[in-house]
Amino acid sequence: MRLYVFHQTKYRYPSPVKDSFNELRLYPISNEWQKCESCFIHVLPSTQLQQYLDLNGNIVNHFEIPQDHSKLIIESRSTVTTHSRVDFNALPYGKKMSTLKKMQGQSEARPYLQSSSFVEINPESWRLAVDVQADSQDIFQTAYMIMEFIFQNFEYSNSITSVETHGNQALKLRKGVCQDFAHAALVLCRCLSIPARYVSGYVFDRTRDQSMRGAEASHAWIEVLVNGFGWFGLDPTNNQVVDENYIVLGTGMDYKDVAPVTGTYFGKPPKSMEVNVTVKRMDSSDR
Repeated sequence: MRLYVFHQTKYRYPSPVKDSFNELRLYPISNEWQKCESCFIHVLPSTQLQQYLDLNGNIVNHFEIPQDHSKLIIESRSTVTTHSRVDFNALPYGKKMSTLKKMQGQSEARPYLQSSSFVEINPESWRLAVDVQADSQDIFQTAYMIMEFIFQNFEYSNSITSVETHGNQALKLRKGVCQDFAHAALVLCRCLSIPARYVSGYVFDRTRDQSMRGAEASHAWIEVLVNGFGWFGLDPTNNQVVDENYIVLGTGMDYKDVAPVTGTYFGKPPKSMEVNVTVKRMDSSDR
């Protein structure tokens, strides 16, 4: 599938600000499931972007605006070809929870078994994770059950939480947006020693009826590591295994590692911030 993404973020300030230093994680990665054909990032006021890879292998664009400015506009335009991620008739069932001990020493798994900025492994969350697990002794089945639990018991609401809401708080509120659903899933997975990481990206709603929550914004989900099979994406916001309708921008321990836009500046807080995202399919005539 060939997908086009337009992502725009606008900041307006009540008075001029200066010395703005920013990092953008808006450049889709290329891997075995997706190929970024092109990505153009434009910033106003005009400035030069520097690109590098962070410790998680995500593409980061850095820029600085030293002069006074009353607004900041960041736009990215990407074209990405995605491929089928998984055979739904051959999902990675069969690995027992008892094999998780062998994964704790693996460098690929170790960071995603720990507490992080938005995820805390504590007795209360562990008790809930055990209840959700029930009698399951299968790694992927347990992770799938966690996804289903969150989808069925959480209310999708964009007026309850913020980008600063902790995953354990989201578990108590049982309300929030895709970021909160993903953080809550990470808490429960890591409490059961299932390696799980946060994924930032986009999802294409092929039905065009807005049945896919998060299709008109940045989206977030999780990936779990199943020993011998690799990473598999689970989207608790939409209760489905991640497929070719998803585009990955980056992965990390939680939102802090992959926030689309982060930075600092000298001046007053923004008067307004707007984020607009469009994801559409391109057919052969668009090539």
